[in-house]
Amino acid sequence: GALEDDEDAYEDEKPRHKVTLTRDLLMGKYAVTQALWESVMGSNPSRFKGANRPVNSVNWFDVVEFCNKLSVMEGLESAYTINGQQVTCNWNANGYRLPTEAEWEYSARGGEYHKYAGSDNVDEVAWYHRNSGDETHPVGQKKPNGFGLYDMSGNVLEWVWDWNGGYSHGPVTDPYGPAVGSDRVCRGGSWSY
Repeated sequence: GALEDDEDAYEDEKPRHKVTLTRDLLMGKYAVTQALWESVMGSNPSRFKGANRPVNSVNWFDVVEFCNKLSVMEGLESAYTINGQQVTCNWNANGYRLPTEAEWEYSARGGEYHKYAGSDNVDEVAWYHRNSGDETHPVGQKKPNGFGLYDMSGNVLEWVWDWNGGYSHGPVTDPYGPAVGSDRVCRGGSWSY
């Protein structure tokens, strides 16, 4: 992409740098729905109720627990070892896990170069503060990106593995973000952002 586009980036999204991903990954076509969350977790904490709306009002620890439970339900190896507030990831497990921030960005780009995931026109691909009516919407109603993924921009913020922190000033391969931190990264924007 053109470097002049960086002026639209927030300061914490810089500097632009080359990232190489070497592991294959699968990404859900839709954000996790409330119906799926409830079938795995037994409850629905969402503020905006609706079976096909994305789950919301979940913290990062809720999500890693969800990933492990869904993995077990499907006979897969859990990716996470959870010991209180300490969570480690087995990157070779075949179970569900959060993407790294780099994997999320690759998936959101969808093999294309757009300002938003799937389009330069935000209204084509995202529910956000100007068109959402101040609430989430059922998944998959907007245009998908080039990989066929929906709602990568807007609707709900999406948790990723990485701790919040600065980016490398040079090329990196399979980055996991900082080793420690005070908060985890959310990506993609939301119904109110």
